[in-house]
Amino acid sequence: MWSSRRKGQTAIEVLFITAVILTGVLVVIPPYLHENTAVSIVSYVKSSASDACAYLNAGVVTHDDIHDPLNGIITATNYSYRAFRLLGVRTEEVNGTIKVDVKITYTGAGLPESTVERGITQYIKTDVSVRTDVEWSGELNDPLYLNGKKIEINVDVVRE
Repeated sequence: MWSSRRKGQTAIEVLFITAVILTGVLVVIPPYLHENTAVSIVSYVKSSASDACAYLNAGVVTHDDIHDPLNGIITATNYSYRAFRLLGVRTEEVNGTIKVDVKITYTGAGLPESTVERGITQYIKTDVSVRTDVEWSGELNDPLYLNGKKIEINVDVVRE
């Protein structure tokens, strides 16, 4: 009779320990698994801006919808190498809007910076919206949205 009581007590103790462990898992794990919107958008934009620089440095035009904004920059440089380089991506969250600043430099003869900035911005927005779950209307001045958060992208291109 005593052995069955001990088995019952051991079973209750095991259930209690299991409940404590599962509660800990439910409390600790979700914050780690929850995707941080700002970190995700920085990763997406940085990858896209880096791809834009690599494409512009290659100086070869491909005829697809994603690269069309960059093709104008390549033809304006007469297919010459300009050494586009991504200096950095910085974010700031203001009033629920994530503002992403991208800084790119290039060497060589001057280009109209507004044209280059517009082309790279369009490429980044198109690339990010096509390859990720970011939503965009397709208009250059419209913001992006990720998980309901508004994202504004500002590209600054400077000649070295």
